[in-house]
Amino acid sequence: MQALTWNTPESKHETVPEVCADTGRVIVGWIRLDNRAELCVQLGLELRADLTDPQLVLAAHRAWGEVCPDRIEGDFSFLIYDPARHTAFCARDALGVRPFFYHLSRELFVFASTAAVYPVLRRFDAAPSREWMARFLIGESADGMNTAYAQVKKLPPAHILSVAREGAAEPVRYFGFEDSAPQIWRRDARRVDAYRDAFHRAVEARLRSAWRIGAENSGGIDSATIIAHAVGQLPGGGANLPCFSLCHMEREPGYILDLAMHCGIKDNYVLARPAYQPETEIYERANRVLGYPPEHNHALLHVPFFERCQAAGIRTLLSGFGGDEIVTSQAEFLTRELFLAGRYAQLLNELPGNMATRAARAVAMFGTGLPKTRRTVPGGGTPRLARTILRREVIEDYGLTGHHEANVAAYRQARTLNGHLLAKPAIRTALIGRLEGCSLMAGSYRIDYRWPMLDRALIARFLATPSIEKRHRQWGRYLHRRACNGTVPDQILWKERKEMGRIRYFGRDRRLPAIDVDAIPAALDDIVDRGAVLAQVEMLNSIFDDGDLWLAKAPERNNLRALTTLDIWLNNHWHRGI
Repeated sequence: MQALTWNTPESKHETVPEVCADTGRVIVGWIRLDNRAELCVQLGLELRADLTDPQLVLAAHRAWGEVCPDRIEGDFSFLIYDPARHTAFCARDALGVRPFFYHLSRELFVFASTAAVYPVLRRFDAAPSREWMARFLIGESADGMNTAYAQVKKLPPAHILSVAREGAAEPVRYFGFEDSAPQIWRRDARRVDAYRDAFHRAVEARLRSAWRIGAENSGGIDSATIIAHAVGQLPGGGANLPCFSLCHMEREPGYILDLAMHCGIKDNYVLARPAYQPETEIYERANRVLGYPPEHNHALLHVPFFERCQAAGIRTLLSGFGGDEIVTSQAEFLTRELFLAGRYAQLLNELPGNMATRAARAVAMFGTGLPKTRRTVPGGGTPRLARTILRREVIEDYGLTGHHEANVAAYRQARTLNGHLLAKPAIRTALIGRLEGCSLMAGSYRIDYRWPMLDRALIARFLATPSIEKRHRQWGRYLHRRACNGTVPDQILWKERKEMGRIRYFGRDRRLPAIDVDAIPAALDDIVDRGAVLAQVEMLNSIFDDGDLWLAKAPERNNLRALTTLDIWLNNHWHRGI
């Protein structure tokens, strides 16, 4: 079974499922291709409006076999069934934008783009995963392979899977990002030009739509530069690009409106003081759509955007999310790379501050053997684990402390800026929770989320660019800033820090979920320390009127929010007797 929502002009011609006229192979999936013209040239096909994306994938698979996913660009998860050989070929896009959930045993193979199908399957044990629930309660459940159900896996991003009568092969990686930057220490404007071209292509490829397009405007560099380029490409300019903003920090309103005025955005929806504890109805919808509680809160926070888009006939939503992870990272590791490469004179020039400050910092580096930069290596354990509501034996059973230590080790082993970025947990797993949750929640409103900063070719271009282009003294995001110079107001593009002031909490925004400790579901009995839950509830209630203390207790608030969402899921959406 496959549902179809029209979005691009070509999607209007899709049939469900698509069948290859030459081979009889059948494709089902969630697919949007960004290199249609290039594929048609390579495959000898005419680029027609009625040539659908699934048909192109079938043609690519017929021509290139199992290497075809590496030659297609876009967001996709699909399965191609060959009735002649009774085999299935599965693939997922390089960044994992489109979800791919599957169960595979000797008797059954089930694939779906949402885990919500599994609890309603007959003769299927949709038991929740104890380890997943434990990780969810410390905010570390997002994973490339494991899910909330013990018998359900994910096909990881950039992987393929082949299934035949005699059994299934293990998932195989078909692509991986590489540190391909040469160690060149002189800046060159041509590299900025090459990056700019890749960024423009990444945005333009995501403007293909037969319906209205909207964009998220956070007031930050990523969303601002995407909007600025999109406005120049769309008929009608800014008047034809509605924007949506969450406004919860002190300086956000100014940046949001500055960009709107600069780009001529006529339709601006600004959600002030968003609810960080969404209503139960929103959790209920998320559970129905995803099949389990969302692993990233933006899937819930952005529901008002989705509702507005649906009412306005908007089926594409641009977002700047993902830039911080690689292409617009602060690149603070540059000083460490210079130090390790023995480029001491250049290191002195690239440190922030005046000459005296830079000299003092350089002397300190030689004394310790390491540059003194922020965020080079994450320090300490996760606060959620330090103030956890998990039982101690659960932490030991799943090695939850070792998980953080492994991440620290990956940071310490990096010797280049690119190596440091590729070792970040966000690149391996943390992106997945937000991409999957937001893709599915937006899709339930017939909206296709698109993230230009996570374009595979753009990331590859960034990784092929020498590190010296990516930071200069206090200026992180240096490559992207120069590539977009003049396109957005300087107060946005050349804002020295990402921070936009503190979050303002008000009395009606500070509320606790109603947790009945005695009614915690039985599935959590051997996971949760009920005494710790009760103590944290009482503590938070005691500081309810103190805004500063409330802010400082984020780990405890997140603990109880996560427990509440698990409670809703286990009581209302897991239909196997709990």
